[in-house]
Amino acid sequence: MPFDPVAYAVPVFIALIVVELVWTLRRGDRAAYEWRDTGTSLALGLGSTVAGALTGGLFAAMLVWLHQFALFPFGWAWWAWPLCFVLDDLAYYWFHRSAHRVRWFWASHVNHHSSQHYNLSTALRQTWTGFIALAFVFRLPLALIGFEPGMILVCAGFNLIYQFWIHTEAVDRLPRWFEAV
Repeated sequence: MPFDPVAYAVPVFIALIVVELVWTLRRGDRAAYEWRDTGTSLALGLGSTVAGALTGGLFAAMLVWLHQFALFPFGWAWWAWPLCFVLDDLAYYWFHRSAHRVRWFWASHVNHHSSQHYNLSTALRQTWTGFIALAFVFRLPLALIGFEPGMILVCAGFNLIYQFWIHTEAVDRLPRWFEAV
């Protein structure tokens, strides 16, 4: 079983949500968090985690099967990690763009945009139906290119962690170098 960075990030996510909540309340912004909305985001995040645990093995098996046909088997070379991360981010970009333009994907993605508030808890508002909606197909080519299945899963986890930070109005802009990434 590959290292899952998201499992270690969840307590940090919860702590940062609490910090953002306290910060917005001290600023006098009582509208930034609403308990029912935040509860829904947390429940959807939990459901997404359970759904991912139930279907993750199938996705991993597909990556392993496809990897046997890899064009350029990179192995675990150090330079393959940043390349895999960038290409995984590109795969995520195309998934996300498709999720806004193709009704099939939008039907699974729309719940992420259903919050009335834009705070860190919104990042946890994920779908339970991503596997059924075939969202995983955008990452399958990475195994065919030659990235190790475990590397793809770890990079996908780090990509998901990165997505957490951009779901807030508390941070106006991140440093320019970070925004470029």
